[in-house]
Amino acid sequence: MVKVNMRGGFSDRNAIKPVNVKIQLTDFDERTRVQLQNLLSQMYKYVYDNDLYEGRPEVQDFLQFVYGTVYLQCIDTSIILHEYVVLDALKKTIMNDDYDDVLTVVEAIVRYWDDYLKRSAKHNYYNQYSHTYNNESLFDFINACFEQEYVGYRFLDGIIVPISDSLEIKAIRESLENSYQPVHDHISKANSLLANREAPDYENSIKESITAVETICEILTGTKGKDATLGNMLKKLKINGVEIHSTMEIAFNKLYGYTSDANGIRHAGDIGGPASTFEDAKFMLVSCCAFINYLVANSSK
Repeated sequence: MVKVNMRGGFSDRNAIKPVNVKIQLTDFDERTRVQLQNLLSQMYKYVYDNDLYEGRPEVQDFLQFVYGTVYLQCIDTSIILHEYVVLDALKKTIMNDDYDDVLTVVEAIVRYWDDYLKRSAKHNYYNQYSHTYNNESLFDFINACFEQEYVGYRFLDGIIVPISDSLEIKAIRESLENSYQPVHDHISKANSLLANREAPDYENSIKESITAVETICEILTGTKGKDATLGNMLKKLKINGVEIHSTMEIAFNKLYGYTSDANGIRHAGDIGGPASTFEDAKFMLVSCCAFINYLVANSSK
């Protein structure tokens, strides 16, 4: 028999039957799984304009991608792959499997749909010229569900990463959306290296984060070669009217020094010291993104 389970409802609001508010990292409760399943079902209808005939080429391509690529099952392209086979497998994964399998499926499907909508340009989803979403992206919908259900992961730059703080996410996203492509590329790579759950590379993630700071400073000051040290470039920024608080300047120079000294990070490898941790790399990514956003905002005044 079904039972009421409504976040923010009377029972939850008055702590009579409170809904979970603990950050979920290595397991998802039933409520979260149901919410994800329902959201993916709604997205499925939205992406294909409520035309879910399984013989439709676009729908068949999706079903074959999920069954053949995500679940690694043999596909016979000479016959129609039935929708119920794929959707039942997805539902069983979302409702019963380990958290990492759930995230793998969600990431794969939403990335596929996002790419499909970008190519088909339906719903005025994505502006191909400005490389921006016209409204909310599919990733935003999943992030909203993750936030509501206290899931400790978010989509950033098209991949799911274990970052649960909204301010951290905002800093990284803003840095990824700046108009300087080389800066975007370094931040995107730092994010990918951090988010790789099978083979994370924290040293190189830190290296890419600090390189993004160097890159924005080089762009804003026009400095190149041996003069392009962070200390020199920060001074040039101040000369050019970019206000940097002295305490922040000192703090970031020290942080930059840490990346030069610790574990050979600046040379992308652990040299004798203890390996960098996820927390180190996450801190550097967020800090560097916030500093980049600060410099870009001040340079435009």
